[in-house]
Amino acid sequence: MDSAAEVRATPELVRSEWPHEQDADLAWRIARGDVLAWEAFFHQYAPWAYRFAYHHLSGNQADAEDLCSEIMLTAARAIGGYSPERGSLDVWLLGVARHRLARFCRRRRIEAPFVPATDGGDSDADCVATDREMDTALEREMVNRALASLPERQAAVLVGKYVSGHSVEELAGQMDSTPKAIESLLSRARAAFRAAFSALVADGSGGESRG
Repeated sequence: MDSAAEVRATPELVRSEWPHEQDADLAWRIARGDVLAWEAFFHQYAPWAYRFAYHHLSGNQADAEDLCSEIMLTAARAIGGYSPERGSLDVWLLGVARHRLARFCRRRRIEAPFVPATDGGDSDADCVATDREMDTALEREMVNRALASLPERQAAVLVGKYVSGHSVEELAGQMDSTPKAIESLLSRARAAFRAAFSALVADGSGGESRG
């Protein structure tokens, strides 16, 4: 890939232009050297692969271009092993991207960011989610990081209230406190969480959620 601008400028091919193609058939055609099938796949997923790389590598454009190329080249080599029974082609490519990111970071001796796992398998041959799926995964990552940055009791009360669904009274009993104190703790915890989450969004350390 020659440049980030080239990747961003590449028009996405709408899947409806290939209404007769299913994921397995598209993969089969790519594996057998069908240029049109590869172009359809590339135009659909290369922009996502670049965004994935760019935001997981802290906005380093050169590294993102290199990793994007690795993701797409690995996909080209491994797509013959894609099986629809293991999940969609989107999820398969997300698995490829996760593993190429981990290898890229090991090779460059940089800390690998956390990327949520998928159900697509644990090897390149057994592995983008759609933008919406990636949005959800990356947003969940930022939520987890924001929670991890809070004091233990603040994180616990937020998880108890908004994840486990406990009432203020139940939380008071579990945390050996009073309902009034729990309400106050919740108020402080919500404010701290908003600040932490906003900081992650601002500096991009949670990843990209929009193209």
